[in-house]
Amino acid sequence: MVMQWIKTGLLVSLLFFGHGARVGSLNDWESRFDKQNTNLDRDVNRRGMSSKLTFEIVARGPWGDGPNEIPLVLENYPLFGYISPGQMRKIRASAQIRLSPQGLIHALADAPLRTPGAGTIFIHHFNAEGKIIRKTPVLSMDRSDTDELMILDYAVDAARNSYLLERVRSLQSNQPINRLRKIKPDGEIQWARTGPVSDHEFDFNSLKGSFTKLLMDGSSRLYLPATHHAGAIAEIDPATGAVARVYSSDKFSNQVFMNERGDVFYILYFPDLNRRGIGRFNLADQRLTSFAGGVELYGLLLYPFGVDDSFNVYVRNNSAIFRISPDGKTHEMAAFDNIVVRSSDDAIFSSRLLSGNERSPMVLVERHSAGGGSMRRKLQLPGDLGARFPVEGGAWKLIHVDEQDRYTIFGGEEPGRAGTLLVYSSNGDLEERITPPPDLLPIESTLENHSFWEIDARGRVYLPVLAPEGFKVIRLSSE
Repeated sequence: MVMQWIKTGLLVSLLFFGHGARVGSLNDWESRFDKQNTNLDRDVNRRGMSSKLTFEIVARGPWGDGPNEIPLVLENYPLFGYISPGQMRKIRASAQIRLSPQGLIHALADAPLRTPGAGTIFIHHFNAEGKIIRKTPVLSMDRSDTDELMILDYAVDAARNSYLLERVRSLQSNQPINRLRKIKPDGEIQWARTGPVSDHEFDFNSLKGSFTKLLMDGSSRLYLPATHHAGAIAEIDPATGAVARVYSSDKFSNQVFMNERGDVFYILYFPDLNRRGIGRFNLADQRLTSFAGGVELYGLLLYPFGVDDSFNVYVRNNSAIFRISPDGKTHEMAAFDNIVVRSSDDAIFSSRLLSGNERSPMVLVERHSAGGGSMRRKLQLPGDLGARFPVEGGAWKLIHVDEQDRYTIFGGEEPGRAGTLLVYSSNGDLEERITPPPDLLPIESTLENHSFWEIDARGRVYLPVLAPEGFKVIRLSSE
């Protein structure tokens, strides 16, 4: 059965008329705020959470094909195919951001697996004010002979040269190969190396092996780890692509990160203790220091995403971001499932699902002020939805806030079910419950997966958000 919009007046205003309405200011929000929501339950006041968080927009680019715009690439959302045969809901392709050594932001917005005829791919370069000033075309070599192209990772140096680690499949051989290349800011390929893919052996000089990641320090030194095979890391000569030096660690994993100082960090597993921990590898003396964490770190270290220059490791666990210090202490910085940026006034909202009452869970929405701090609204899910979709599933999250501070929550999507849209008033009262359409792009904002986040030397978190009107990067700072 093909899902249709139920065209009530409220949803029509959300999709078509909302942007012409009055913009609610922060004072309007505060005056309407339900004072009872200041008495937060234990789910909100988590022990160790940062007392002050600052969310700010540090980069943005509208969707489009112009010189200062980002082409909008759409992918099929397979889950919707189970619900409405003959239709496929579209979602925006992922955007991977990178920080160059001077702290500037770069973005590659594209489907992870591309066919060569699908158009030019770009790496977009932002200036210190967060505006696109240039985009580098990522041109594939021997395009007519290439059947498939997958960009596994990339890095950008201080001069805006781009380094791409790719896996390419040839039409002639139908075998995948590794490819590492350097592309100048104007798109010219300075050098390229290729080698066979192998899960059993590796050789840096011939680029043979299974490589998935690039590392770069604050001096634009480029490294290629071979952590699927051994604790070996090759320093790559940026002028030629040749192997300059190889470093080796006796302990390693495929979860490897580098800070701006050039320290390498591994997330390690200690089988004798059944514990996870952290290892720091010093390239200068090729020594590794490590520790095995306690029971708490076993789960937290499943999803790391970066390190800072103070040797703190950052992880994502459920909806929370944790900072793990060099002595193994944990500090919860923030907790959210999604971020929405309202286009009319750049107001930043976050949301997360609260688990206090599993039969009737709530979505906590927070509006973040420019100077830090936030104001909160709890949105109670209907009881039957809480029973059908418990807290550990359903992924209920905020996807849109209109100019009257009405909130649209989406969740309950799973094979065979299209999910539900819930629209709440500014006071938190449920006004509408609607079957979603095949296309949510006109209203949906999406926070990218934690694997696409970045950490700078000071420990600030950079969060890419895909919004209806364009791409944004939110920087999260904590005290």
